[in-house]
Amino acid sequence: MRGILSRAWAAACLMSLAAGSWAAPDPATVAAARLLEHATFGPTATDIAKVQAMGQHAWLAQQFELPASALPATADMNVLRANWFTNMAGGQDQLRQRMIFALSQLFVVSADKNPYANEMQPWLATLSAHAFGNFDTLLREMTLNPSMGKYLDLANSKAPAPNENYAREVMQLFTIGPVMLNQDGSVQADRNGDPIPSYDQARIADISRALSGWTYQGASTTGANWEKFTGPLQPRERLHDKGSKTLLQGLVLPAGQSTVQDFDAVMENLFQHPNLPPFIATRLIRAFTSSNPSAAYIERVAGVFANGPAGRGDLKATLTAVLTDPEARMDTPSASQGKLKDPMLHSLSLFRALDAAVLNPTNAFWEYSQLGQKLLNAPSVFNFYSPMTGLPGAAGKFGPEFQLYAPALAVARANFLYRFLSGEYKAMVAVNLAPFVSAAGDANALIDLVDARLLQGRMSPAARSAIAGSVNATTDKTQRALAALYLTAISAEFALQQ
Repeated sequence: MRGILSRAWAAACLMSLAAGSWAAPDPATVAAARLLEHATFGPTATDIAKVQAMGQHAWLAQQFELPASALPATADMNVLRANWFTNMAGGQDQLRQRMIFALSQLFVVSADKNPYANEMQPWLATLSAHAFGNFDTLLREMTLNPSMGKYLDLANSKAPAPNENYAREVMQLFTIGPVMLNQDGSVQADRNGDPIPSYDQARIADISRALSGWTYQGASTTGANWEKFTGPLQPRERLHDKGSKTLLQGLVLPAGQSTVQDFDAVMENLFQHPNLPPFIATRLIRAFTSSNPSAAYIERVAGVFANGPAGRGDLKATLTAVLTDPEARMDTPSASQGKLKDPMLHSLSLFRALDAAVLNPTNAFWEYSQLGQKLLNAPSVFNFYSPMTGLPGAAGKFGPEFQLYAPALAVARANFLYRFLSGEYKAMVAVNLAPFVSAAGDANALIDLVDARLLQGRMSPAARSAIAGSVNATTDKTQRALAALYLTAISAEFALQQ
């Protein structure tokens, strides 16, 4: 579908060039905007100018040094959700906010099981604190995070029948994936052509035994405590399985080790697994830049993860590699490059492009829930959409966000964006249409302004022609402005991130 659109766009551009009616967008502006599309929740005119003035590497360096946006402790889930949303929409630390969002969809915890704000806040705080740190530290702290301890049942998992949920998901979804990978992300196959599993049920059982014996902080210093979310899980020797265990790649833990010794061994076993670099590289590339990266792109990023300046697992270096790779920064992206924006990214990028003011987004989360993406309420440990979702109509290609873009959801999303533009939700997010209404007397001037603000001059002649037809169907300036903004916002050119 994207390839057909690109070919049609190219053909339309060529025809317009021949007619002398199409001007190419400014390459420097587009390059800055594309970096910001990848690294933030959407480019703004101010940020585009800043990237152009500083250069991409200096801008990234500045983003890495900015303090994290505050996330005040609260007992109200609606307040926590609104605070996170506000940080994503307007926080100066946009790169960190985008990384928190990406990691939240890797290390999933959901209010569907942890229904109170204090049960979710430690998870968000850990993602923020370690967004640019080392993956080893993030993995260890997330494993013992009380939010995760409740969500995947590691807290109070004890001998002789430990819970296997965390042991399964830490391998399947957080670190190595279910099959063996080459460093370029391709799947290793046996002599029959079948994927080689990276673990089996026996490994799940033994790792659950090795991770047994952790409980919440509380009054008992030797036994299990009831749920408490004020600090990390604590070890309890009498709840820990003391038998021998066999971990991944045949590593045998001797009998008699302590709770902490076995925990350290499991963490190191996962951290040193050869699958970890390509698995995390692929997940981060898909979260930030492209659903279908080349094998070479994955391998380059995996190499940085494996051997970063600060050692294996350097997330700052890995994220830099994702964002600055030649495949991500090519001036003319290929037809298969890029990703569909999910509802959160799609709407926030529109709000940011229009300098919208986030006032009180609480009621908007019902609307996001109808689009399949209510913050803090991922429906399963697989997140809002599976990273393995295929691209419709394109065998062998991935399009994770398309899981939330079935025809009915596409219409619902379009209606959602229109309500914000039209002012129906102005108490939640206020959009100032005055500049667009002022320009609406001249259809070409209006479309030029919309093109500049939302697409930085990249609107295709085909899209421009279609939008002009709708704009010219009325003389009402407000309706003209709404039509131009709405049709651009729901177009493939804005809904897709390249």
